[in-house]
Amino acid sequence: MKKNRGMKIYKQKKRRRKGNSNQIMSLLGTCAVVFGVGIFGYYVVAVPIIDLLKGNEKEPSSDISVSTDESLVTTHKKIFDDMTATRVPVNTENDDEPIITTVPDITTTDEISVTTTVVTTTEIVTSTTPVTTVTEVPQTEITTVTTTKPVSKIKLVNQGGYYYLTESDVQDIDTMKEKLSSLEGYSCVVLPLKLTGGKLNYDSSVRTARLSGVISCYVTIDEMVSAVKESGMEPVAEISTIVDHIYPLTYKKSAYQFADGFTGEWLDNAYEAGGKPWLSPFADDAISYLTDIVDELTSAGIGSVVCTDTYFPPFREKDLGYIGEIVQSEDRYKGLTDLINTLDDTAQANGGRVMLSVSANEVINSSAEVFKPEEFGSMYVVINISMNDFADKDIEEVMGVLENKCNDMKIVPCIVSAGTSDVEGTVDELKKLGYSLYIVK
Repeated sequence: MKKNRGMKIYKQKKRRRKGNSNQIMSLLGTCAVVFGVGIFGYYVVAVPIIDLLKGNEKEPSSDISVSTDESLVTTHKKIFDDMTATRVPVNTENDDEPIITTVPDITTTDEISVTTTVVTTTEIVTSTTPVTTVTEVPQTEITTVTTTKPVSKIKLVNQGGYYYLTESDVQDIDTMKEKLSSLEGYSCVVLPLKLTGGKLNYDSSVRTARLSGVISCYVTIDEMVSAVKESGMEPVAEISTIVDHIYPLTYKKSAYQFADGFTGEWLDNAYEAGGKPWLSPFADDAISYLTDIVDELTSAGIGSVVCTDTYFPPFREKDLGYIGEIVQSEDRYKGLTDLINTLDDTAQANGGRVMLSVSANEVINSSAEVFKPEEFGSMYVVINISMNDFADKDIEEVMGVLENKCNDMKIVPCIVSAGTSDVEGTVDELKKLGYSLYIVK
């Protein structure tokens, strides 16, 4: 029988050759890939890392370690306590006493290594860095003295005559000096500085006054005070308080407001008919403004401030309803009296005083709501007297009635020239009655 082994042998050899070839090719490909990755890794990854490490060797060495050793925390706390122990102590127990502090003089420095410990929730990292320490030498005491606002030199004049200058007299410093040089026999000069209606008759530094456009004169208060004192007299200021229709045009919250809370400021008539706002003695903005003016004047050396026009507008019945309880109450006068007392407190803080100004008719008829002697104690009250209003009485009779009305208030009679036929004779009579302080207007 004929065998067929040759066919089987040839087939098997052919398959074996093909399998070996694929294995060789696969092995060569793998070697090539490994070689390429090695070259790429060396030049792209390994070389930059080696260069970086070599570069770091040139910088100051920094040892960083991670540890949970509690001794490191203790070391850090001790260093921190030592550093904070050198802080300068400050005495805060008594603000009125001088504060004594000590500061070390710096003469030499040494460089040491201090271990700084950073504590986190999971680890403690310490690093050593060079720091500079200070070598202390004997300490030098430094005394800090608490200073207060300087008080201007104010001379309060309680005898002699006060002479009123006119609005135009003070609007030019040369005109004012000329007028002052013509006065004889007076100890003080009254300067009209805040006029009825709201204008300021001097160059005020009060910020809100400048922004509201109330300044109508650019002679400074310092120039006026210097001119008066150089003439041998003392300056007195007169200011209109409530009758101000200019300031509330800019600062509307300083005026009377409608009680409904949204209509806005009250006017004394319809806007189309020329209605005007008024300063309200109940408004914080108004009180602050007037206080700033009194503070400015007394700080400049003016001893007395005469306050005029302290009264309510002629409210109609419906106006009372518009504004509400503050002007309906029987105690509304306290808005006026509290304002005057507040201004007086401001003046006294600078060594000065406030004088309330009212007319003789208002005092005698009890028609001035602000005139409540029990609210003012011994405050000075300037009473404007026009003798033509008392044709059937002499000055002695008039002063007797006024004294009964004023309680403890100190009366300063102000003789209105325009309503008195014999000013000098009236002044002489006042002196005989014991009034050493008087005003001629």
